[in-house]
Amino acid sequence: MDLKTTIQQVEGLPSPDFVLQQIVETASSPSASAKELNEVASKDPGFVSKILKLANSAYYGLPRRVAKLTDAIMILGFKTVRNIAMSIFAGEEFFKFQSSVLDIRDLWSHSIAVAVTAETISERIGYSNKEEMFMCGLLHDIGKTVQGILFPQVFDGIVNLAKEKEMPYYEVEKKLDIPTHEVFAEYLLEKWNFPEVVLISAARHHRPLSLGQSIYSDALYIVHMSTFICERLEFGNNGSGAPISLKKEVWDELGFTTRMFVDVVDIVRSRRQKIQEFMNL
Repeated sequence: MDLKTTIQQVEGLPSPDFVLQQIVETASSPSASAKELNEVASKDPGFVSKILKLANSAYYGLPRRVAKLTDAIMILGFKTVRNIAMSIFAGEEFFKFQSSVLDIRDLWSHSIAVAVTAETISERIGYSNKEEMFMCGLLHDIGKTVQGILFPQVFDGIVNLAKEKEMPYYEVEKKLDIPTHEVFAEYLLEKWNFPEVVLISAARHHRPLSLGQSIYSDALYIVHMSTFICERLEFGNNGSGAPISLKKEVWDELGFTTRMFVDVVDIVRSRRQKIQEFMNL
């Protein structure tokens, strides 16, 4: 598996369809209206039904049941509706491949847990865009699904070796000197034309200090810490044979204290059952 093959193979993977692309673009536009987002999403009634199902789930805990997409948009906000839509797409298109060594629903569960944890950390430290961090967390391991879809024997081999050697998945990739799941994620998200913060989080979450000082540094640190927490709480299974180590600089740059860390862990634990709502898309 060389880099040229990787690029060529990624080109053939599913992309968000026109409706989802329009949802992402409209919800991300500061000038868009709820009416415009509703009109875009309503072009696919089946998709709207799934969005409303998740919007009404225990995770969001709405005070009343919403029957119209416009209500969900007004109550939850543009970017949360976008995140729900993206969750549906990712769950249906990228987390359904077969593996002989890993239950892919566990990988999906881990990705959702990292998304929820990233959102929780954002709330706790006052990061300005928790909805964006949910998306970053949700797609941080999308590169592994690309490996699993295109090169299932390679994916299974990495998982097996990680378990055997008790090493993180990423460290096994580097040891084998093959394109890592960060590389796969970067090519895929570039192809999808996703926001740079999402791409960077997926392409560097194992190397949070590689970016240096950037407007995206905090987002990258949050995803790195979220992965650290979810691996240790054993939320899902991301194919690693050992948890990653948390970089001290990440802790310091986010301004974390022991009390803050305990608070985040407690909140994430309390949300664990609600996270399962995403598994029933």
